[in-house]
Amino acid sequence: MNKIPLCGAMLVVAIGCGSSTSTDSDLKAWTREVRVIAPQQIGDREYEEVANLEEKENVGTFGEENAVKTAKENLRRRAAKLDADAVVIIACGQNVRSVEPDQMRGMGPEVVCQGVAIRWKSN
Repeated sequence: MNKIPLCGAMLVVAIGCGSSTSTDSDLKAWTREVRVIAPQQIGDREYEEVANLEEKENVGTFGEENAVKTAKENLRRRAAKLDADAVVIIACGQNVRSVEPDQMRGMGPEVVCQGVAIRWKSN
């Protein structure tokens, strides 16, 4: 009876099980609910600013609307990593000027989205 294939199969199962229970912060950022909102949606709620965020996305062949959607999703994920409750979008579009140094300017038009990650204060 050959025991090597059985040991190899058990090793693959153990590695597979270990990776499915990951506590990776990227996984938490995908699953944590962080709302992307406009400033007027804050209302009277008190909040603290966690961080200023900016994302750039090339418009490419899918157009400006999809680039904006991707940039906002990236802002949401970054805010989730910071344990924020929401991202308030300050500006987003092709005509928005980046506040971050542009070290590797993309080829073609790009969208810049700027926002503030916030955490709601308890009353």
